[in-house]
Amino acid sequence: MIEIVLPRLNQLVPSLESTFQKLVEEQGELSEAILRWMEEQGTPGAREALHHVAGELLDVAQTCISMTFVLEDIAPDVRLDAMMDEHLAKLLRKGYVRQMQEMDDVYSTVTADGYRALRLPRLVIPGVTLDSTVLNISVAIGRFAQWIGKFRGASGEECVRAEEQVLRGCGLNLLHIAQCCFTMLYILEETFVMDINSLLHAHVEKLKLRGYVK
Repeated sequence: MIEIVLPRLNQLVPSLESTFQKLVEEQGELSEAILRWMEEQGTPGAREALHHVAGELLDVAQTCISMTFVLEDIAPDVRLDAMMDEHLAKLLRKGYVRQMQEMDDVYSTVTADGYRALRLPRLVIPGVTLDSTVLNISVAIGRFAQWIGKFRGASGEECVRAEEQVLRGCGLNLLHIAQCCFTMLYILEETFVMDINSLLHAHVEKLKLRGYVK
């Protein structure tokens, strides 16, 4: 069973603001890809359109994962392993994973081919669709915008959070968005017998070609 593992883009240093802008861009491209897939239903182009959707899901997840690594550099007290623990505990509470033992030493940061990378678990959530996935991503991007704007007092708000709390809130939202993408990719693999391994390879090769990762 294939596992999705995405790398840190060690040749890029995104900011919270640039990550938000990139997420809005990638969300639009994902929505466009889903619309195209819907239009191609029942035609020979449907399979290719669905692969395009999967590629856009990888791009959204990659944007999130790259920034979670950078958060550790911004504030040493904001640790990715601690955010992962909180993220996984939430999944357990909601019944999306069966037991914490399934996650121990499996979904934390790993080293692959010389770079740091991140895995997230397969979840058991009935009724997940591409529509619900893109809606959940939209909600989470809105919350991410709150953390980097409203909760920092960007427009004169009185309720300003401590910077460490802001960074942690951003990190948890980014993990949530990435998890939505991973979950949908696993569903595509199982439902449509999609070769996720080949898509992952092409995704990482694209990142290397663009100089984002060595």
